[in-house]
Amino acid sequence: MKETPLWYYFLWGLVLIIFKVSFRIKIRGKGNIPSRGPLVLASNHLSYLDPVVLGLLTPRRMNFMAKEELFKNSLFRLLITQLGAFPLKRERGHRPAYERALAILRGGGVLILFPEGTRARDGKLGHLREGAIRIALRAGVPLVPVVIRGTDKILPRGKGTIRLGKIKVQIGKPLAAVKLDKNKDFKRKADEFLSSLNKRMRKLSDELCRG
Repeated sequence: MKETPLWYYFLWGLVLIIFKVSFRIKIRGKGNIPSRGPLVLASNHLSYLDPVVLGLLTPRRMNFMAKEELFKNSLFRLLITQLGAFPLKRERGHRPAYERALAILRGGGVLILFPEGTRARDGKLGHLREGAIRIALRAGVPLVPVVIRGTDKILPRGKGTIRLGKIKVQIGKPLAAVKLDKNKDFKRKADEFLSSLNKRMRKLSDELCRG
């Protein structure tokens, strides 16, 4: 795994201060994120701001998939690539992105995944897809559930301007690593794992709603 450059720590600290002042960001459960070793952060998805917020949960460098269209602008591509993004085609089973994700985890990195697959339109936790589960299971790494609230109000869908607001993040306890490479029971185990993630994320969502 590549060593995290010093500029990343500087930028991380600066952005964290900005978010604390401007968006009164409140993070609960930071101790649930391991300080070392590979892991998947599985979060709900409300806004393009979400990867930035998730990147503030730990100074460890994050990696995340972003839709291919975001890489068409050369300046923006340079920016998000430096922040850990790599392209994902919308077609089902995009192999290069899948292999890149596995390589990151096998190298001891942190991968952000959004199991819903797209930004929620109503702010509620939607249907979780199997893709995030498959990557975590194939790599045999722990998966940490995360729920975000408020980013859809700060950078709404279809809007290009950022508004002031409050962001809340709830981090759950990790789901233990279970490696099931080429296992005949993979589908059943993946369904069980997905069900556990769904329950954990909905519980976290309820906890955030209660304040």
